[in-house]
Amino acid sequence: MEDLTEKQRLVFDYIMEYTANYGYPPTVRDLCDELGFRSPNTAHFHLKGLKDKGYIQVAKGKNRGITVLRVPPGSGNRIPLVGRIAAGAPILAVENVMDTLDVDRSFFGSSDAFSVRVEGDSMIEAHIEDGDYVVIRPTSTPRNGDIVAAMVGDDVTLKFFHRDGSRIELRPANAKYKSYFFTEEDFIDVRVLGVMAGLVRRV
Repeated sequence: MEDLTEKQRLVFDYIMEYTANYGYPPTVRDLCDELGFRSPNTAHFHLKGLKDKGYIQVAKGKNRGITVLRVPPGSGNRIPLVGRIAAGAPILAVENVMDTLDVDRSFFGSSDAFSVRVEGDSMIEAHIEDGDYVVIRPTSTPRNGDIVAAMVGDDVTLKFFHRDGSRIELRPANAKYKSYFFTEEDFIDVRVLGVMAGLVRRV
């Protein structure tokens, strides 16, 4: 991180700290309150600097749209890579740990976080690309709008989660793909493994 300015490093460190504490990134207002910025434009300026240097991605129009792309080496509590996850047609889940990401689990606010490698482009409009490593925080109770890793039969897929009464929708972020719909009778074959807590893009 030697290429970051002092202010950029403060912003980046706070993003890391906030995400570790809450499991999701801070808002621009959070940055202003914590770091004493008088104007949101100042926070946006430093976020743009981090984005231009490849450290973060900022999704337009989202209140908590910061995604960390590069992180410093972890302290040894590395995140296990448990296989690959399909962003398109689901593929067979690989249960054995294949590798680890050099990122401390505590950064993502979960001592049991795991990672999966994305295949396909069905989540491209959510800035999740083929080859990315998505960090999953285990939970069986996602909220509507969360990006989840879901087990469908013996396969795992990455999609937006929406539940409306007795129906679950797993929704892609690419107009080329259709949603998966499941009713209560199908729930025995659908299990949410966790929600997306972050993304690592190896560059």
